[in-house]
Amino acid sequence: MKVIKHFILPSILILCVMLGCEPMTEELSTDTSIQLSYSTDTVTFDTLFSSVGSITKRFKVYNRNSKAINVSRMYLGNDDQSPYTMVVNGKEGKGFENEVIFGKDSLLVLVEVLIDTNDQSLPFLVKDSITVEYNGRSENIKLVSWGQDAIFINNREIECNVTWTKDRPYVIYDSAWVSQGCQLTVEAGTKIFIDNDAFFTIAGTLLIEGTAEEKVEIRNTRLDQKYSVAPGQWGSLFFFPGSTGNSIDHAIIKNGTNGMILAINLSNGEGAQVQISNTSIQHMSESGIAAYAGEISAQNLEIFHCQNQLLAGFAGGNYSFEHCTFSNEPNDFTREGASVGFTNFLEFSDGSLYANDITLRLSNSIIWGREDEELALDFSASTMEDVKIERNIIRSSASSWVDIGNYISQDNNYPGFYSPNTFNYQIDSLSSARDSALISTITHDLLGTVRDAAPDIGAYERKDSIP
Repeated sequence: MKVIKHFILPSILILCVMLGCEPMTEELSTDTSIQLSYSTDTVTFDTLFSSVGSITKRFKVYNRNSKAINVSRMYLGNDDQSPYTMVVNGKEGKGFENEVIFGKDSLLVLVEVLIDTNDQSLPFLVKDSITVEYNGRSENIKLVSWGQDAIFINNREIECNVTWTKDRPYVIYDSAWVSQGCQLTVEAGTKIFIDNDAFFTIAGTLLIEGTAEEKVEIRNTRLDQKYSVAPGQWGSLFFFPGSTGNSIDHAIIKNGTNGMILAINLSNGEGAQVQISNTSIQHMSESGIAAYAGEISAQNLEIFHCQNQLLAGFAGGNYSFEHCTFSNEPNDFTREGASVGFTNFLEFSDGSLYANDITLRLSNSIIWGREDEELALDFSASTMEDVKIERNIIRSSASSWVDIGNYISQDNNYPGFYSPNTFNYQIDSLSSARDSALISTITHDLLGTVRDAAPDIGAYERKDSIP
């Protein structure tokens, strides 16, 4: 008997192979009591521009049962009229039939959306659902998007002497430029989105007229949350030599390669001119501002989280910075050298120099980061220098900064930032910046808070309630 039992099991296995027996995981179940499960019950897309395709979202359908289940139908509620599209097993469409999910297996579903224009200024809701039918059951996955009509600018010149309004966002692809002799005015609350590697070039004049309540925002086109602090998503605001009269007030400029570049004409030493106030430049993969023989007057300017310099002035120029906050801490990048620096020359690969006079005023500001020395000056060329640096907090150990009226430290968060890990550079109640600034004509801070009789160093005046 033992010998007979020994050969029964292999004989059955051989017979199953010959007759094509199905493994249990491939055997279809029609049991109405068993259920599929889903990695989510709602697929949500962040705000998308009309007529521009979305990123791809995905979810999984799990069959946690031992036997296979045939999904008889999987379809979009609005069928061919739906702005959504599915991809299942490499096939794209609005609906699918007879998709088998083996036991203990899953089905990956990709979802994209392309939203039609709706002739609306405000974002609008775009909804649909995916219905999954199997074994007499019917289940739904919700699809939710916000659409936004926009004005698209693709590699063209901006109309001369025009005003951009906040009614709809502006989306720049490839490039857009303001020609010499022309002026572009951007009203408060306007949003400008610049696509990957695109540049916004100004040869004429740019006037950004934001307010404390309605800032102008210039940023990348990717609106999903994981790109909210991602640098390098577009090129730069690029000011041509000879571009003058530029004014940027109450703006947020974020997620680019360089926030601003002020270019130079080496044949005549001409740079560009920009006045900046109440503005934040954030998350740049190279520099916040790089100026070549530029002319910059800035107050209540904040620059943070840049891979190279936060602020750099090369080849001389005229610079004035008052009540500013420059911080490269925390910094996700590997970098070397000071976050803020100025030179009176440019050195070329052949060893030749271009040199120019420099005027620099830097006061009531914070210059901070992780390097031992975060402010660097190199005026080794023989030019005229007119430099005054006083009443600043500087990450440094050089007593020479103290000798001319500044505060230095290398202690962790010596300026007393409220929450640098979340890029909130307002100052806390014990900040070394409190009541330490020189009296100036700048009566309000970056957020519009009134500066008191003993103003604080940096772009922010301390207040009891910090959002």
